[in-house]
Amino acid sequence: MTDAAPAEPRTFHPSWPAFHRRMLMRFLWLAPLLVFALVIAAWPSIGLALVVLGTGILLAGLGLLVYFARSRVTVESGELRIRGPLRTRRWPLHAVATLVFVPLPGARRATLYGVSPALERMFSLSAELWDEADLEALAGAIGASVVRAPAGLAPLELQERYPGTVGWTTTHPWLVVLLLTGGAMIVMIAVAVVVAAVLIATGQVPMPSPS
Repeated sequence: MTDAAPAEPRTFHPSWPAFHRRMLMRFLWLAPLLVFALVIAAWPSIGLALVVLGTGILLAGLGLLVYFARSRVTVESGELRIRGPLRTRRWPLHAVATLVFVPLPGARRATLYGVSPALERMFSLSAELWDEADLEALAGAIGASVVRAPAGLAPLELQERYPGTVGWTTTHPWLVVLLLTGGAMIVMIAVAVVVAAVLIATGQVPMPSPS
């Protein structure tokens, strides 16, 4: 009698085409609003607004490049490994109590959440970054019980009915917007201070003389 051969490892990757298709329309309506807000905040220095905008686009692009290059999920030998841009997390498959598909407000496709027996979030894989078919296949490979939240529920109701899934960024979207806006303002102020210091140090802007 021979032992059964171990199952082949299954590896899943985030989908750049899916992300590109789903985010393109959001960028089309969000970009003019972002440019307008930056111009108003940096007025009358339009150049500063353009520098901040270009820096933000560059940093976002680098972040996405690192994410799609490094991120993957592997199911192998009874273990679940999720490698992100900076670290890799591991759990035995039996540690995942429930897999919950949650259509977040404003999204047609469901994000996949892994929930522990203590009803704590273990991981989440966004529907904006992962292909729907891959998330379904991953859920089958993990083998935990699957729960599907109905679409149209408010964030607070999702948090109450499905603990261990959505967090404060989903239940307080306007706070996230304020934090992002505040961060952009801080960056603009820092850039303005640095530019002014360089101009003064190089003599391009004379210091006011005492009267």
